[in-house]
Amino acid sequence: MRRRCPTLSELNAFIASARHLSFSKAGKDLFVTQSAISRHIATLESYLGHTLFLRTPNGLQLTRMGTTYLSLIRPAVRALESATSQVMTTQQSAQSLSLSVAPTFASQWLLPKLKTFRAIHPDISINFVRYTVADYKSTELDFDASIEYGYGDWPDGTATYLIGRETRIVCSPDYLDRQRIKRFDDIKRCTLLQHIEIPQAWEDWFTSTTGEYSRARFGPGFNLFTMIIQAAASGLGVALIPDCLIERELATGELVDVFQQTFEGSLGYYLCAPTWRSNMESYDLLRQWLAHECLHAPRADLPPSQTASNEQFAGCRYCGAELPA
Repeated sequence: MRRRCPTLSELNAFIASARHLSFSKAGKDLFVTQSAISRHIATLESYLGHTLFLRTPNGLQLTRMGTTYLSLIRPAVRALESATSQVMTTQQSAQSLSLSVAPTFASQWLLPKLKTFRAIHPDISINFVRYTVADYKSTELDFDASIEYGYGDWPDGTATYLIGRETRIVCSPDYLDRQRIKRFDDIKRCTLLQHIEIPQAWEDWFTSTTGEYSRARFGPGFNLFTMIIQAAASGLGVALIPDCLIERELATGELVDVFQQTFEGSLGYYLCAPTWRSNMESYDLLRQWLAHECLHAPRADLPPSQTASNEQFAGCRYCGAELPA
């Protein structure tokens, strides 16, 4: 039966020859002889019924058909390479996971708790890479999974909500004494510390509590929650911060919870992965451990007796508690 596609050897020989415009250099790239490359190209041209290269005294030149064919097959060959790399990486990473994590979440919440994961799974290595907002449409990610702050609407990835929708309004003890904040409306007299990548945060809070406030977006801007936490602790204003990021500062008294209550927001921290990597063993174990840790995260407004217990629920592999869907 007549084959309907050139061989990969022929295609690779053609792409390498087109890149170097030299059969000998293409051979060095592919670790074969110049004559082998020449045979592959001749077979390919015969199969296609078109000349792909002009052989001149000064070297090779792509014909018009050669240029067209190159532009058509390059994406397909890259897709094959990417698919192969993905499968190989998944297999090789059964006991490791490259993780991209929002910086404040990493330093304030994840890293202090990670020793318990290491104790339970000593054979799994979590490697932290430079944080970037993931584009899961890309097949060239340099990490296996990420923890991102957002709405959970990453269309080309698997997103599991972890924690962070509960927020608190906090400031330094000294700032609270100076401002004498008693009611929600009193916040309008304060300096509002803004997260420049979440400009609607204060606006949403005012809308849900006191009504629209025209100056909700006015105030010093910062691009990391870490900086906002430090600014609030330094007495520069009031901050609206995810509850999970300020456990230590509230416990030590560096920050005080102005209203002693949490406010439900729409944004939170999600564990995300490209769909094709979400079945990795290391990813699944990390996901289950994170779900357990988030389920039992301390809440300043709840007494210990109201935490989930093994007798009440079943589901978590670590304690038996029911995990959120």
